[in-house]
This record gives sequence, structure tokens and C-alpha cells, in this order.
Amino acid sequence: MNGFILYRGPSLIDGEPIVVIATGLEDGGSNSKTGPMVQIYIIRADQNPLLAAQTGDDVSVCGSCIHRGRIVTDPKTGLRKNVERSCYVTLMHGPRVIWDGFQRGIYPEVTPAKARKLLARKRVRIGAYGDPGAAPVSMWRVALAQVDELTGYSHLWRQFPKLADFCMASCDSETDRIMAKALGFRTYRVRPKGEPKMDGEGHCPAAAEMGKSVQCAYCLLCGGQRSKAKADITIEAHGTGSKHFERAKEVA
Repeated sequence: MNGFILYRGPSLIDGEPIVVIATGLEDGGSNSKTGPMVQIYIIRADQNPLLAAQTGDDVSVCGSCIHRGRIVTDPKTGLRKNVERSCYVTLMHGPRVIWDGFQRGIYPEVTPAKARKLLARKRVRIGAYGDPGAAPVSMWRVALAQVDELTGYSHLWRQFPKLADFCMASCDSETDRIMAKALGFRTYRVRPKGEPKMDGEGHCPAAAEMGKSVQCAYCLLCGGQRSKAKADITIEAHGTGSKHFERAKEVA
């Protein structure tokens, strides 16, 4: 078994149906940036992730993240569409593949206790797409209890401060970082290209600005308070939508 469902139920963000799926259990996945890690996706259970992003229904799994883009109505067709999306996740890749597999029924559903055994001694990436805050913290605590190492990020740190135990607070400004640290989080801050890091921050070793010197699977600095690391992490805006990052900050 290379993947499984560890949660299916209402989103803690808006109550809409979501599903949390772990993949790469046997092969470690194929993400060149992260390296061999179990990848956990959080997606709508009732919509293709590409459609959800175009209509704004991805709020159920992405919450307040400013990188979602803006939803506008096309004056010619009357249809809603997403513009200025700055998220680094390419929906046509991982999320769509996971959705297709979910629709085919290839992922068995397991209890959090069973997930704990399946993930034991693995390296796990929480939120390859979607925010961990969309699913119950109690589920995460059980399922992740025996993992070897993990990485996790959440834009929902204001609403769910208990995520600090195993997630970095995803921050998009210096003010965000200050607020998140006051809630007990270590932080992972996206900054405009060329902007210097703040005191107490270290550069992401997997970032292009650092020559992609280390894959996430061998760095593992981003495990929240669970990690032995003390420094916060920062990275320049990256991905195909990085050009929209400044616009997203202004709107937020």
C-alpha cells in the first residue's frame, strides 16, 4: 500500500467536505525539492482541486492563505476564475493526481491509530497541498505520534495555536512573524526577492537562493516546536506565481 486516507469529514475552516490523503508510503514520492518523504495532501472531497481553486472553494483547505489568488468573474463568459495566484503548488501535478486516485478508490481509509503504525519511523511532509489546520489537531497528534521526522506549515496559526507543536507558522510579513512567535510558533516566512532576512531567521537550504543545497528530507528544520532546531526559516517568493506575491500582500 502506497497511500491511504487518514481523515474524511468536515473542514474545520468552513464545514465543507475534505479528505486528507498520505502518499509515497512505499516509494517516498517523486518530489525533487523535498526528496523521499511521505506526502500528505488536504483536498476537497467533492471537487477537483483545479476547479476548487477557480471558484474559491479551495478556502475549505487553504483558509486565509494570501497565495490562493483572487476570484473574479469573466465578463465574457460569466464564469468565475482565479487570477494572481502566487501559491508555489502546481495543481496540475500532485493535487490533481491524488484527486484522480481518490476518485478511482485506490486509497483505503484507516483510523488515526492505524495511520500511526503506517507512518511510524517515516519522514513525513504535512500539507504537500492544503493547510493542516483544516483537519482536527487530535487526529494529527495520534497519526504523527511515531513518525521519525516531519515538516509542516500552516497559515491558520492564529486560529489553531496548538499546531505549533508540529507546524511552522507560514508568515508573509515581518508583522506576521512577530505575532506568530508570540503564540509560540517557529516561523517560515516568505519574503520578496532581494529582501534580507530578519534576526533569528535562517535561509531555507532547499531554496533556489541557497542553490537547493539540501532536500527537505535531509534538512528537517521545519518541524515546528517538535524539531530540535531553534532558528526560524525564511525563503524568497518562488514558483510560477511568485510575481504576484507583492500584489497578494497589498490585498491582504
